[in-house]
Amino acid sequence: MDNQCQLLGPFALVVQGAMGGLAVLSLVYKRYHEEPRRPVLVWTFDVSKQVLGASGIHVMNLFLSILSSASKEEAPTNPCNWYFLNILLDTTIGVPILWFFLTVISRLVRQVGVTGTRSGEYGTPPQFSSFMRQAVMYFLGLSMMKFMVYVLLAVLPFWDALAGFLLAWAQGHERTEVAFVMLVFPLIMNMVQYYLVDSIIKARRPASAYLHGHGEEGDVPEVLFEDEPVEEDAILVDGRR
Repeated sequence: MDNQCQLLGPFALVVQGAMGGLAVLSLVYKRYHEEPRRPVLVWTFDVSKQVLGASGIHVMNLFLSILSSASKEEAPTNPCNWYFLNILLDTTIGVPILWFFLTVISRLVRQVGVTGTRSGEYGTPPQFSSFMRQAVMYFLGLSMMKFMVYVLLAVLPFWDALAGFLLAWAQGHERTEVAFVMLVFPLIMNMVQYYLVDSIIKARRPASAYLHGHGEEGDVPEVLFEDEPVEEDAILVDGRR
């Protein structure tokens, strides 16, 4: 175990902080290239949901990676292997799994009459209470996705061998391994994931909807959560029928 990476060492913590900051910068870049551009407060609420969710999932990944590596008393495995696998699955098959659970949760809360839950729409002016409802829904969806990923890692025995093969070039070089597993690889994968998830959770609405104060629920359905038809008054917002 002495030559294996330490997920909670001082160097690892610095790397994790750098990865988180750089990943958020990808959303800043996306904001300045989107059309129409969301108001600052709406964008902040959207990004905050991802940051809070990602922070929770990061803690889960650390815990599950350390737990998985120590689960075999006779032959403990490398925690970096399991962290690598968690990031790999979270940012690939985890995205459609997350979309599925968010769709189900969104429809369920709407059926029971909970307001302020349409993703990316917070009212006019934006209300913190709506943000909190949506943040709870988003974290619930993330947690369900994480559970599914954990089940896949637990029931299929080949994952650790696969990670060991893919990371063999860095084994024995702890800082190189930590830097790749906790900075380079997750930075690339999380930037793609953040970009995709941001497109899922933001409201799909024209710039004139922000300018003219159309902020009530039902104006424009979110990008991927619903398959409901757009209402007539939403179509009239930008002057087209």
